[in-house]
Amino acid sequence: MSRAADRRAVIKATLAVVASRILGFPLALAVSMWLTRELTREEFAYFGILSSLSMLFALFAQAGFQTSVVRLLGEAEAGDRSFKKPSIFYASIIVTLVLSLVLGTLFYLFGRGLLPDIAGQSDWLFLLAAGLLVARSVNTVAAQALRGIGRVGASANLSGQGDQGGMIRCIAILAGFGLVVATGLLTLEAAIIVAIAASVLCAIWAAVIVLRHTGSEFDAADVARTINNRKRDNFNMMLSESLVYWTGAAAALVIGGMLVEAAAIAGMVAALQLRNILTSPMTMIAGAVPNILIRLHREGDKEELERVLRTTATVGFVICLSACLFLLALGPAGLRLIFGPDYGDAYYHLVIISAGVVFFVYCGLSGQTLLLLGDTRVQRRVMLIVTAITIPAYIILAIYFGAYGVSMGLFISMVLQKGLMIRAVRQNLDISTNAYLDPREYARAFRMLKRIIANRGKQGQS
Repeated sequence: MSRAADRRAVIKATLAVVASRILGFPLALAVSMWLTRELTREEFAYFGILSSLSMLFALFAQAGFQTSVVRLLGEAEAGDRSFKKPSIFYASIIVTLVLSLVLGTLFYLFGRGLLPDIAGQSDWLFLLAAGLLVARSVNTVAAQALRGIGRVGASANLSGQGDQGGMIRCIAILAGFGLVVATGLLTLEAAIIVAIAASVLCAIWAAVIVLRHTGSEFDAADVARTINNRKRDNFNMMLSESLVYWTGAAAALVIGGMLVEAAAIAGMVAALQLRNILTSPMTMIAGAVPNILIRLHREGDKEELERVLRTTATVGFVICLSACLFLLALGPAGLRLIFGPDYGDAYYHLVIISAGVVFFVYCGLSGQTLLLLGDTRVQRRVMLIVTAITIPAYIILAIYFGAYGVSMGLFISMVLQKGLMIRAVRQNLDISTNAYLDPREYARAFRMLKRIIANRGKQGQS
């Protein structure tokens, strides 16, 4: 494939994700806005921390297949015949389903301390929480498989990742909320049931699309071979991804929920909904480019690989910085308007977190680049250092400064993680992933985009 075609593919894939996220993120925000007005602060914090905990649960339930299914299907699409495409998908689903059921049972029996204490807790509520963890794990790995076959827009729409998932999952949740409100009262238990149903719907939908593309032939021997062959690499990926988790916003919420009262941490839960909008440019790009990055790396075209990484990081950085300045200009009154009169404190959490988010996006896809193209041991070594510093920081700052201390810990974690990761990418792969700051590069990127669109138009006329 020519480099112009590569760049068209990057733009096309990114636009596909952007199109889905333009509605997806406001819809996810709408879910949170609805919940803040229907639930108490304690219940909203419980729901938000459960969503954050689902990311950690999924990492272990998927046993590395969350990333591996993207990598294997992406390599298969590029011509690798080591594994059959349907077997790659079946292996990821079977492993995730079996492990999530085992882990969900253990969570129900022994994991109650991982969620904040709220009034009216019951065995039924905790059983629903375990069910949501299982459903979101399967939903996430099924949607990730879509990225491997190049269906990045569909993957973003059907995703179970993040606080509320992709656009289709958010629409399903909002529709479910509407049905519940029409027939009664939206309680915490009802909200969790709706979220489970939305995850099951998205998982089935994603599976149908993948199997239509790869074929639905089930070869038990090849599925077993795929699972067995990937055990070591998947284990390394799982360790690397779990270390990323413990330095991120999800872990900050889980740790904060165990150390700080649920009502106090609710403001941070609300602020992180807006933080997801700030990081959305990089989320979109991360979902759009894996196939192209893998192929460029296999072809040894380091110069083009770096240009793709840095140009996409630049786009994300400019959008993130602009959105950050806009949100900060709203002030506490703006946050009360979004989340309700009890959530003015969310603004101060957003102020603390924003600087770290801007630096995080500026550094681009450094961590994902190491996982997809480099030595996972290097990535794991960096994250071990970051984890060893940030987890004690979360705990100490939460004890002394409460919920705001958790936000301070997240700021430290983002800056430290990306600073070390971008250095590791340079040493390991001899490329840079950070955004351009030179205005001439912005102009060059614009001219490249204009040229690609013009060439696309000529091809269409032909």
